[in-house]
Amino acid sequence: MLRFCSKEEFLQYADFAYVLALDVTKSGYPTYCDGVKTKAMFLERSLKAFERKTEQMLLFVLEGEVQGLIHYYWIPDDHYLGTCLFLINQETEQALSEFLTFARERFPGYDLFLGFPAENHGAVRFLAGRGFECIEDDYNNTSFLDRLEDFPENKAVVRINKENYERFQILHSQTDDDMYWNCERIYDDLDHWVVFIKEKDGKPQGAIYYRNVRDGWFEIFGLDMDQGIYDAELFQELLRSALSDAKRRKGNAMTFFCDEEYEALAKECGFTCIGNYRCYKTHLN
Repeated sequence: MLRFCSKEEFLQYADFAYVLALDVTKSGYPTYCDGVKTKAMFLERSLKAFERKTEQMLLFVLEGEVQGLIHYYWIPDDHYLGTCLFLINQETEQALSEFLTFARERFPGYDLFLGFPAENHGAVRFLAGRGFECIEDDYNNTSFLDRLEDFPENKAVVRINKENYERFQILHSQTDDDMYWNCERIYDDLDHWVVFIKEKDGKPQGAIYYRNVRDGWFEIFGLDMDQGIYDAELFQELLRSALSDAKRRKGNAMTFFCDEEYEALAKECGFTCIGNYRCYKTHLN
């Protein structure tokens, strides 16, 4: 069964939970297997569940023993429900079934998003079998910037600001229907983003956009290409521009999720593959 978790209970089970977080077969996303996140970060982020009005934590209990925990959050204005942790030692499918029932009762009308490593077979099997839409199936990569070679400056790739934002919007609006960070939200929060674009004959060809997650750890949230047409050279130009910029900012690491067809190109640019990521979505009726 699921029941609410107190701060004291979380601290009691924190070591157990962190072991689960390091096991791709028993955990969800965001993953702590990426070589970037630490146990200190795990504890710091988890404790926010007891400070914020839009976050809570549940314990999953089987036959009187705690077998996992779920840290979830919601964004009321967007009717968005997601998880920060989904850590289950045994009976993942039962935990998901109970959480889905709980979410439908508490958050009717919301969209629920759940991310898992492909290696978490129980979670992937359950979500696919319950009609969840798989909206992402890509590869999670990390680049450790201090190990990265310096790339030549590419003057053809330019920075986007609010004055020339429409150049980025032309590209991003082609694909932003199903993503949280659409054109409007990025524009409203542009001070916290780095957006680069490359044009040819005055027409946008590709764009890349990233932000600082914390303490020199950056994440690329997307790489857009005009009409989604595969272009290996453009892909690597944009990726190297983002990596070079992050390195100049004294960054430590950069995270990037990409489609399978681009995975080899990402590795050529200095990324290491962490694993296959699946994101599932359903509307809670």
